Amino acid sequence: MKIIVIGSANMDMVMETGRIPHRGETIHGERFFLASGGKGANQAVACARMGADTWLLGKVGDDLFGKSLVESLTDYGVKPDFIAVEPDTTSGVAVITVCEGDNAIILDSGANAKVTPAYIRQYEEELLSADAVLLQLEIPLESVYEAIRLVKGKVPVFLNPAPAVAIDEGILQGVDYFMPNEHECAFYTGQEIHGIEDALAALDLLRAKGIRYPLITLGDKGVVYYDGSRNVHKEGRKVSAVDTTAAGDTFAGTLAAMICSGKSMDEAVDLAQQAASIAVTRSGAQHSIPSLSELI
Repeated sequence: MKIIVIGSANMDMVMETGRIPHRGETIHGERFFLASGGKGANQAVACARMGADTWLLGKVGDDLFGKSLVESLTDYGVKPDFIAVEPDTTSGVAVITVCEGDNAIILDSGANAKVTPAYIRQYEEELLSADAVLLQLEIPLESVYEAIRLVKGKVPVFLNPAPAVAIDEGILQGVDYFMPNEHECAFYTGQEIHGIEDALAALDLLRAKGIRYPLITLGDKGVVYYDGSRNVHKEGRKVSAVDTTAAGDTFAGTLAAMICSGKSMDEAVDLAQQAASIAVTRSGAQHSIPSLSELI
């Protein structure tokens, strides 16, 4: 199976703190580390760790971070053929504060902002030969639109709409699998999610926009999704979270890989939940993503 992930690659600068600082305040942190991240790169690693032949289509800067990001992806089995080095540009950087298993993130797009529609069009033939195209929203929105336009109705499209920004309703009709969390879902539907019934109702609102298979992740409350005939809620797995940074990316990448491998929606969601529940028990982004053998 061949999956092309179109999206961002960032260097994560992570520090743990006892609490999130207030505006203008300086507090002490600990356990600082650098880790390869970015939603596109994280999801590509998840796909590769689940056994899919995976390419990341994106850009890094011509700096030390860029070289490190590509090396890390290659080490995890992601093919770097469609990654370009953007001259005179820094790589994307995310500054992440981790507090009691949760996080706050500041993002500088860097080279990710240079992933243009024209750059994506260069790979139209490769995209159309894929078994799935997986997208997020850390590259320019017009580039996401272009990718969907190129493969709509020909290749399954998986979209994790994060960070949430307004999306043309017509574009959503070209999305097969739409995977927001509960907060992102509220942004796209206007439906605040206070419980499982709200989440199930939001699935119907997403389907009314032309999305074939909406899924909404609910953190420790699990996930709701449309399986092709009915709306389903699966309970969350109970674990002690250390760092939630790559949980959604792990879920999205694992789901795409499992669907492409022929699993049913129920089976794919089970494995995606299991993978995400393992990821949150580990620090960092890509380093936390489990392999298929671990799930088995």
